[in-house]
Amino acid sequence: MNSISIHNIELSHLCMVADVHCAAFPDSALTKLGKGAVRRYYEWQLVGPHEHIFVGAYQNDVLVGFCVGGISRGALGGFLKKNRLFLMHNVLLHPWLIITNPIFRKKLTQATRILIKRPLAPTPQPIKQRLIPSFGILSIATSPQHQGKGIGRELMRYAEQKAQEKDFKLMHLTVNHKNQQAIHFYEYLGWEKVIINGNWYGRMEKTIV
Repeated sequence: MNSISIHNIELSHLCMVADVHCAAFPDSALTKLGKGAVRRYYEWQLVGPHEHIFVGAYQNDVLVGFCVGGISRGALGGFLKKNRLFLMHNVLLHPWLIITNPIFRKKLTQATRILIKRPLAPTPQPIKQRLIPSFGILSIATSPQHQGKGIGRELMRYAEQKAQEKDFKLMHLTVNHKNQQAIHFYEYLGWEKVIINGNWYGRMEKTIV
């Protein structure tokens, strides 16, 4: 970690952010639409009406990981509305994904419901979420060749420090329940699954002091 530095992501760094995202999440619906779509997504997280920290881990001026967190306002919905024509065009260029990729098909259905303002089925939320302001981790990624070197842990430590500086007592994130590697990583850092009525929907929380 001696050669790793962490500092804010700038607009000029978003192409590197897209590279890291695509390498870390090759099966995500956003990746399937191409690096242009990924770049636009993170541009919205950087310049949209959010209260985000957006930091990168750099090695010799090359981005090897990043983290976005804080208070999101339309993190997905705002992105879809701002880029709807671009995204529709990209979907039309990749029609086979709708048929062959169930993850992509599910995300496309969710995106369509958001754009036509049909509400999604609500995910049960714990009561304390409505009572305690929470600092959310929207996205964290490390390039595959740099995983296992403590970069993700350092990015999470940085995000937790910023949350504490902003007087948050609670942090939250959502993880795919099939991503055991990520789940173990978060549990190692002290995060806990939020169980609601005996079910886990992917939400994890951490109380910070």
